[in-house]
Amino acid sequence: MIKYEDILKKIKYYEDRKAKNDEKLAQLNEENLTLTSTLKLLNQKKEVLEKMESELSDLIPSKKKDVAK
Repeated sequence: MIKYEDILKKIKYYEDRKAKNDEKLAQLNEENLTLTSTLKLLNQKKEVLEKMESELSDLIPSKKKDVAK
């Protein structure tokens, strides 16, 4: 036969577990937002660097082109 105290213990256990899971979920969501924003910034920087490289290659002829002349 199941005791009332046993039921209360189980309920308390699952409530504590839910609270810990909620805290962990909030922490992971925050980390995810941080990582997402960092990734966006890195992608923007990569695009800027690629654009600069392209513009520089247009301005400065490469050594391979000079050798072919």
